[in-house]
Amino acid sequence: MTFGCSSFSWQTKDGRHLLGRTYDQFGDLKANRVISVPRGAACAPCLHPEAQAPAGRYGYTGMAVLGYGEPILVDGVNEAGLMGALLHYPGYAAYENAPTEGRTAVYPGRLLAWLLGQCAGLEEAVEQLQAITLIDDQPLGSPLPAHYILSDKSGEALIIEPDEGGLRLHRNTVGVLTNSPDYLWHRTNLRNYVGVTNLPKAAQVVGGYEIREFGERLGGGFGLPGDYSSPSRFIRTAFVKTFAVEGADELDGVTRMFRAFAPVDIPEGLARADPDYEAYEQTLCTAVMCAESGVYYFAPAQNRRISAVRLPSAEQGTDIRYFALGEAQDVDYRN
Repeated sequence: MTFGCSSFSWQTKDGRHLLGRTYDQFGDLKANRVISVPRGAACAPCLHPEAQAPAGRYGYTGMAVLGYGEPILVDGVNEAGLMGALLHYPGYAAYENAPTEGRTAVYPGRLLAWLLGQCAGLEEAVEQLQAITLIDDQPLGSPLPAHYILSDKSGEALIIEPDEGGLRLHRNTVGVLTNSPDYLWHRTNLRNYVGVTNLPKAAQVVGGYEIREFGERLGGGFGLPGDYSSPSRFIRTAFVKTFAVEGADELDGVTRMFRAFAPVDIPEGLARADPDYEAYEQTLCTAVMCAESGVYYFAPAQNRRISAVRLPSAEQGTDIRYFALGEAQDVDYRN
């Protein structure tokens, strides 16, 4: 599983809290489904648990990769308002080789499912993270290097990074996450863009000649990096989070957040894997979730209509439901 992705937390003017992400990957999403996991369903910390898994305290909905045993949850929201996303963290993620005595061994691809099933918010998640060990299990044939962003109804964004020195928890972050390097490196890199604003540059005189920017009064964001590397996407996402107009309510906020991911949406063809091999990393799906309503919104690249899955209902019992992404374009013909 090799994928990129960009994520940020946001809010609306009426106090709704959102978390969104792009899902950037080579290949396709044939193994992906949106899943609805009810309260009381087994919450396994590993892909192939050897013992009876405990029942989840909270139901949740999110995107999962299937076919490896237990679903690998890559993002989601639970009924208490905890939201989270898993992003690729190559070259930096470090895990324990064996479980630590007295702690629960958790596979990195199951951490989000474990936290959403057990925790009501960030404080409980932080407490739970002190009681687990992320193990270097390789059921996919290779490690799954990952770091995570969590948020809840408080609006705070917590970033979790398994590094050589142990599991690092970053509190009160800027609420942006992309891929490697680590979060503190990205935060420091923001200093290279001091002075970037959403305002046009003022005219100035050089050698007695007045010069003005091209596209006068459209110069906001001058100096932002334009490539699709992780550092550049982090900078553009932070800029968007800071200056984009917040939505009035949930639906308006969700709509605006989908638009806000446009600067980091990777079209097919611009990120090729190898000159001798025609494969492209691209944004295959974008998702936004709301802490207050628990609704999970998503739109695949080939179908720009926003779809949504609500939290599990009481009638669902303890069975997990699976929803296809609906990648065929859904055109609203008007005549």
